[in-house]
Amino acid sequence: MTRDTVRAVKSMRTWSLLLSVLLCLLVAACSSAQPKGSPEAQADVTYLAGNPKEVAAVILHTNDVHTGFEDNIGYDGLALYKKELEEQYDHVLLVDAGDAVQGGAIGAISKGQEIIKMMNYLGYDLAIPGNHEFDFGFDVLDECADELACGYTCADFCVTGGDPVFEPWKIIDVGDIKIGFVGVVTPSTFTKSSIKDLVNDDGSPMYDFLADETGEKLIAALQDAIDEVHKNDADYVILVSHLGNSDSSETKYRCDHVAQNLSGLDMVIDGHSHEIYNKTVTCKDGHTIPIAQTGTKLQSIGQLTIYKDGRLEETLVKEVPKPVDLAYEVVTRNDQQRFVDPDMKAFMDEIVDSYADVMDQKVGYVSYDLLVRTQDGFDVSRVEENGLCDLVADAYRDLSGSQAALVNAGSVRNNLMAGEITFKNVLDTLPYYNDVITVKLSGQALLDALEFGVSSLPKPSAKFPQVSGITYSVNRDIESSVKVDEKNQFVSVEGERRVSNVQIVGEPLDLKKEYTLTGSSYTLTGGDGYTMFKDAELVSMTMLSENEALMKYIEESLDGVIPAKYQDATGRIVWLDADEQELAEAA
Repeated sequence: MTRDTVRAVKSMRTWSLLLSVLLCLLVAACSSAQPKGSPEAQADVTYLAGNPKEVAAVILHTNDVHTGFEDNIGYDGLALYKKELEEQYDHVLLVDAGDAVQGGAIGAISKGQEIIKMMNYLGYDLAIPGNHEFDFGFDVLDECADELACGYTCADFCVTGGDPVFEPWKIIDVGDIKIGFVGVVTPSTFTKSSIKDLVNDDGSPMYDFLADETGEKLIAALQDAIDEVHKNDADYVILVSHLGNSDSSETKYRCDHVAQNLSGLDMVIDGHSHEIYNKTVTCKDGHTIPIAQTGTKLQSIGQLTIYKDGRLEETLVKEVPKPVDLAYEVVTRNDQQRFVDPDMKAFMDEIVDSYADVMDQKVGYVSYDLLVRTQDGFDVSRVEENGLCDLVADAYRDLSGSQAALVNAGSVRNNLMAGEITFKNVLDTLPYYNDVITVKLSGQALLDALEFGVSSLPKPSAKFPQVSGITYSVNRDIESSVKVDEKNQFVSVEGERRVSNVQIVGEPLDLKKEYTLTGSSYTLTGGDGYTMFKDAELVSMTMLSENEALMKYIEESLDGVIPAKYQDATGRIVWLDADEQELAEAA
């Protein structure tokens, strides 16, 4: 198949793509009728990528694994499925759309290095950094990039005013065709990582993510990269995106919006918002292309089939079928049996076993479930007060003896379930290793912080302020008057406030008084856009990380048993409607 042939059929893709989506829906409907839970019951389900004689290449893709290598399908299930495809097809690629190294205990302890080893064992051909690849700092990101066999590809992580830090695009030859990939990470990474702390001599940020008020800067850079890939004779161009499409993301940086303003694309592999979808989007040049995201923690595997006649077909694989001729093992995950690759499982088990002594150390006990995430994955702590977050905030204040503590909801990542609490459980709940610090700041700065923290409501936000030593009221009926810059950082409050009736250790907040506030070094140095903390005076550094602070609180201050008061929210945030607000202000 010549490149001219490939290009000739591209104009005919729209109907093929729509037909493919309908076919996928039909297949999903049929497969959902199959009995679940038993590998033998699923043995007749086929996820093959078409007739091998007609297929030019198969691209498998993942996103937002978040150290969940043993969750759902698992890296070992992915390895088995990849091997089975490689038995049938000449060219099988594996791509990751970011947020792989952070989110669980082993990722936290090894600062992503063990996850990089697993990705290399799996044989990833291309990967982009998600915003959480920056969580451990730039030095660690650099080490991960060096250790990752395929490196990172990203067009919008740049030296300020200069070139991309990583290669913006990559072309991979598969037989007689060339597939080009362009990488992009959300510009919101600036407020969601430690990169912002690296500054030039003049105090300006050393790096940026091409953020601006309109989003045009990002789109222009991506279009330049796409055009460059075409100039280098790529037959197909795929955008590998860590942008997402959730309501919590700014419209200008959502994947659909960005794709609709680009030309020359054939597919978008998306990540960041932990959604599961396989749909189409129409680009600026009028072509309709597939766009897909696989959820999180290997809930599914994305599969793009490129046919020799130029057709593209995207499928989401939610269960790995029983292989015909390959060795396999059966494991049980979430009450469902899964087929996995023995070699990959042994490789993973060896890594897990090497951390067993540390992970199994007992920290304490809790008689009930402490939940931040619902069964369907929704993070309630990003929209309302939460008992587990109250526990974490109390741990910070207990450690430092400060008047108040603030925890950004995004730092508490997973539930803490009833039973014995181990070191691993705490690391899964608080996987970051930011230091717990205490600062001195004005009452005005603290009021601005609370106002900024609730400004995204009713949309969920990682910056939502969970507190200790503080009580405050919120009126969600008032439209937020918080102003932010192009990087989504706090600038000012320019109208009526949602937050009222703020009290610090039982006393009304005095805007001119100074208070001591404890939190993570991430939040209190401007993370998540909390710029009002940047000028606060550093009072103390505990030299303990967030998870170590929680462990110390459980072991020493709570004598190893979490009390019943944290089972529900403890009333630190009061929700007001308009009438209640008037009464509160009058009081």
